[in-house]
Order: sequence, then structure tokens, then C-alpha cells
Amino acid sequence: MVRMKTSVRFAGMGGQGIIFAGIVLARAASLYERREGRELFAIQTQSYGPAARGESSKSDVVISDNPIFFPFVERPDFLVVISQPAYEKFIDEVTPSTIVILDEEGVEDRPDLTYFDIPAIRRAKEIGSQGAANMVMLGALIQISGIISIEAAIRAVSDMGHVGALEDNERALREGFRQGKVFQAEG
Repeated sequence: MVRMKTSVRFAGMGGQGIIFAGIVLARAASLYERREGRELFAIQTQSYGPAARGESSKSDVVISDNPIFFPFVERPDFLVVISQPAYEKFIDEVTPSTIVILDEEGVEDRPDLTYFDIPAIRRAKEIGSQGAANMVMLGALIQISGIISIEAAIRAVSDMGHVGALEDNERALREGFRQGKVFQAEG
């Protein structure tokens, strides 16, 4: 059996839901996803600037089919970025094989790596919840990486979120998943 270990870093500005996205991913992987009859293990760590809003923040997730003994992400397999300042802060911590998923509106620069432009902020506004851009990005990551199923993420967000935000978060996850699929069909 092939062993799996994947690391993801979500990065953005405080208030963009970066930490929530990481928690949803870790929860979905560890509680609701099964691979070949085996459970997955996940750990999530986070850091943010001195102010809760307006400073760079990150949420790191490690997912494995074996217990995880080192909880930190040094060089992510996937970097998911919603803002330019976060891009500038964390882009130097990638490897040539890192896949970068960028919000096309929030990030101006493009890396010399494999990357996907996702219209997360725009799609979240169209859904009616600008704050759901994090869930659009998570949905795109799920489609692009195949790391967990969209159903696992929806189950995780449904038992974590506020009732009023649940519908918007689920729609945003599904829209991001669709955006990831559209991009793959074009690429």
C-alpha cells in the first residue's frame, strides 16, 4: 500500500478565514475521509500577525495515512493564497514541486511554478458572501489535489459553522470544486 503524506499551507490576511479553512480541511480528513478502508490522520497549526485583521496569517495542515509526529509544515506540497502580502511572505517557502493556488483578484504576482488562478473573491461575492472566498479556495484545493472528498469537507463545515453561514459555505465549497475542475479541463 502506498503511504500518503501531504502538507497544505493556507495564507492570507487576518479576517479572510484562513484559519477556518485549515480547520475544516483537517477535520474533514481526520473525521470523515476514509481511503482504502483506512482512516486518515490530520493536524492543523496556525499563526497570524499581531492584529487579528489586516496582518498576514497562515494555517498549515498535514494529512497522512499514518500517525503524524512532526506537526509543522516547512515546505508545503500545496500553497493556497488569497492576498498579495501573504504571497510575498510565504512564496519563498515552497519547493519546485509545490502547487500554488491563487485568488486571481487578491494576488497580483504569479510564481514560476505550477499554479492555478481561482476567482474566489469574485465567486464568493456572486454567492452573496464575500467572506466565503476561503471556502471557494478550499473547494478548489480539494478538486485539484484529490486529498479528500468534497463530501467530507461539507460534513466538516456543517458541524462547525453557524447555521446562517452553512448554506453559503456549502455553496462556496461546491463552487470552488467546480472552479478547480474547470481549470483542469482547460489546462
